[in-house]
Amino acid sequence: MWKRTTMLLLIYLLVFGTWLVVEPFTVNACSCAGPPSIEDQLNRKTAIFKGKVLSLTKPVNGMIWSSADPVKAQFEVKTVWKGELSSQTTVYTALSSASCGYEGFEVNEEYIVFAYGEPDRLETGLCEGTKTIASAQGELKALGTGYEPSKITNPHEDNRSVIVLVLAISLTLFILLVISLRRRQR
Repeated sequence: MWKRTTMLLLIYLLVFGTWLVVEPFTVNACSCAGPPSIEDQLNRKTAIFKGKVLSLTKPVNGMIWSSADPVKAQFEVKTVWKGELSSQTTVYTALSSASCGYEGFEVNEEYIVFAYGEPDRLETGLCEGTKTIASAQGELKALGTGYEPSKITNPHEDNRSVIVLVLAISLTLFILLVISLRRRQR
């Protein structure tokens, strides 16, 4: 009885496995709907701004990597239409358009960026409407004037420098305490 059940199961797996190899599934990695209106963009996005790419940081391709690995784009923000942005901000996107990442960023080029996510972790992609300034004249006209970003360059960097300073002072005090205790023991 067990031999017969095992044989039927193996035959079923062989036929089903062959069917999968012969007739693979169609998979679409990234598919965008039509472009949303400016009103929809203003309602749905966390930030909309015009800026120049200062730097791009791509992930290191190790043994394991994904088309969805994040690329970090540092921007000098020139004009803001939505959001509270400093004069420099970071936007993340997927490495590849296969994962709906925006592959068009170039250092020293200007873009209109439609970003979503938390204000301290903005993201954009292929389907968000981000594009070069040269190809965004219609969007710029529809958005109107906009406003300037705040003068703070990056509030998170200020916090990091304070943390580093506190750690350095703490380490120095700890070393002085250890030296003092050793001298007393002698």
